[in-house]
Amino acid sequence: MDCKTKDWFIFNNRYVKSLTKMIKILLVIFIFVGLTSCEEKISEEDLNDYKKTMDVRLGHLGNAIIIQGRLLDAFNLRNDRSDEDHFKEAEELVKNHISSFGEPEALRKLKIPNSQKIRQIHNDLIETSELLIAASNALEDNAWLGGSVTFAEMNLEKARVNFQKAVKTIYGVDDDKEIKPEMQYEEYDVGDVPDAKEKLK
Repeated sequence: MDCKTKDWFIFNNRYVKSLTKMIKILLVIFIFVGLTSCEEKISEEDLNDYKKTMDVRLGHLGNAIIIQGRLLDAFNLRNDRSDEDHFKEAEELVKNHISSFGEPEALRKLKIPNSQKIRQIHNDLIETSELLIAASNALEDNAWLGGSVTFAEMNLEKARVNFQKAVKTIYGVDDDKEIKPEMQYEEYDVGDVPDAKEKLK
């Protein structure tokens, strides 16, 4: 084998090895990207199965969030309203809606599609249920003490954001509207009453 042929062979051998190595790296990248994108997408069948399981439940959760928000507004404007019968009836309605949506333990045992994305949504909805229960209990406790309901308000805000994000994904809502960020609430000492006019601004 002459020098030129030998040099050509060595050059081509190195070239082939480099090319093979590059192809292997690209193949690994493509496989990784493919697997990642598969995990992020929810199949239509899985989504429909989850909707069947959660559709009515989500209606109850939405009602609980709305009523709880109105109760907190009413309490902040005049906390003696918590002694009124219709206020207590509304509190019971919230509890009934949360119960109809599902207590956290019951929701954890629900059979849902085996999808990482759906599991994440479901966990967020379980957290929403827990937040609403905590908000409901905090409002009830503070109605007796006459103190701040900031904890209840913060929990309700987190629950609202979780709920809206879940509904947008589950029902494929594509309205280009951003979900409002969580509001920050002022804390009051026991016995302090917020100014109703300021709350209405």
